[in-house]
Amino acid sequence: MTAARGWVAFVLLAPGLTMLTLFLLVPLGLIVVISVFTYSPTQIWLPPVTTANYVKFFDPYYLGVTWTTVRIGLVTTLVCAVLGYPLAYFLARLRSRWLGLCLFLLITPLMVSSVIRIFGWLVILGRQGLVNAALGAVGFARVDLLYNEPAVVVGLTELLLPFMVLPLMTAIETIPRSVEEAARNLGAGSFALFQRVLLPLSLPGLVSGALLVYSVSISALVTPALMGGRKTRMLGNLVYDEVLTSMNWPFASAIAVVLLIVTGAVMATYLRTMRVLARRVGRP
Repeated sequence: MTAARGWVAFVLLAPGLTMLTLFLLVPLGLIVVISVFTYSPTQIWLPPVTTANYVKFFDPYYLGVTWTTVRIGLVTTLVCAVLGYPLAYFLARLRSRWLGLCLFLLITPLMVSSVIRIFGWLVILGRQGLVNAALGAVGFARVDLLYNEPAVVVGLTELLLPFMVLPLMTAIETIPRSVEEAARNLGAGSFALFQRVLLPLSLPGLVSGALLVYSVSISALVTPALMGGRKTRMLGNLVYDEVLTSMNWPFASAIAVVLLIVTGAVMATYLRTMRVLARRVGRP
């Protein structure tokens, strides 16, 4: 019986494990291998192993782009958490026919191409856009709202906010209303209720949403390219340029490996910090 269950489990897992191996693990392995090859203008890369690609990455310019990438990812995650938690709480406690409509409105933007959505922001935030037109109408000078870090954060936040709201909403729905009522009956104010009850119990959803938002934002390509311009470069843009413009696949692979390491390090630090905060906010 045990052997039969083992075979059933293997048969069920085999397709997924095969796809994971072929389309994730094998490409990652190839990227790591190519990152230590030598660049060749005629053959793209040559077998002689070298660390020159990683040494090149420690140039101040590339380190600055790395810090910009991490900073934009963290700020986007924070903004999504601040904006997403109240919305997730509202949706989790909404018990009416409007819930389906609200969820539809939340998810609908995900069905629209990110390029189209970004061009919408260009129309709103551009020098001749709606915001500057409104400022000019009331006598204020036009301001540059595009091609900087805040513009990239705005674009990524609008794009990734549902990825924060949905896990948080699921976590908050598991918190019984009676728990909130009991806390209020014991004299807890709104802030104490959030700090001592809601936040600790919804922390798994917050962590899940934060990991989703951060992992996607730190590897963004289209949003920083269109809303950040040449002034705001992220690691994804560097990989794109090295692959399609310079044809330097070994250096592009090295950048991709560094991006993977940076993403893993920041996510591990974040998870550890959230565990510490969970223990602290849970104390009376």
